[in-house]
Amino acid sequence: MEGMTDGENVILGVASASLVAVTLQPTLYWKNAAAHGLPFTLRPSLLFRGCGVNLLKESSEMALQFAVAGRMKSGGGGCSLSSAAREMSGAIGGGTFGALLVTPFECVMIQQQLHGTSLLATPSRIARRFGVLSGGLYRGLAIAASRDAIYVGGMLGLTPVVRRYLVEDRGLPSTRAGMLAAAVGGVAGGVLSHPWDVVKTCMQGDLERIRYGTASQTLRNLIREGGPMALFRGVGWRTLNITLTVFIAGEVCAHLPRYLLPMTRRAGGEEPPTVPSCSTSI
Repeated sequence: MEGMTDGENVILGVASASLVAVTLQPTLYWKNAAAHGLPFTLRPSLLFRGCGVNLLKESSEMALQFAVAGRMKSGGGGCSLSSAAREMSGAIGGGTFGALLVTPFECVMIQQQLHGTSLLATPSRIARRFGVLSGGLYRGLAIAASRDAIYVGGMLGLTPVVRRYLVEDRGLPSTRAGMLAAAVGGVAGGVLSHPWDVVKTCMQGDLERIRYGTASQTLRNLIREGGPMALFRGVGWRTLNITLTVFIAGEVCAHLPRYLLPMTRRAGGEEPPTVPSCSTSI
């Protein structure tokens, strides 16, 4: 993502998100169902409920995260940090900023999955009954920002650092290094950020605040109901989702620029650039 324009990073983000949103939608339903204590199901009508808003969420979220992370990684503010430090700080910054965008989308998706309402009716119902800010569409924003700082730090920060090390220092093939790096980044980001995700998911599923009120109340109630392990309900599904998301995003970042950059630079009247190798492009 370094050395690319904001627009090119946005294209990378949207391409990654489109693949992720459709192929990994079932893992999101299973993760959210586990957080709410719902039974496992294979019914497509339930698994793909909320897929439309998830596609909108993933596309806009990844576009924003890739653009912010790419700008921060490139040291746009005169930063003298090392390459690895820029990778991590850029990814964490992109995740935190992206929570402003993703929180209402996730609230709508969770409400759709629980109640079966339509894409258009759900946000209007939430805004009408609970408002737009902390009580409604933006319920759980602070928790989402903390979660995404960790999650995106793994996806766009730790993963490329590990991948570069495996390719340049250990001599692994690019694809194998990408899979291993995705596993490291996905597991680290998924497990470490999961308690925040469970708290946020429960808060957004209970807009009436019958069982879950504030973040601290939700945390206490979850631990009271199921002990500390209640904070890790659905962690397997979410870690799988993040690991595959990391791999897909990494492969898109590694391979799409060789086709994208010649087209975008020619369109802007520039000479086609020398595309960086797959091992250093994210």
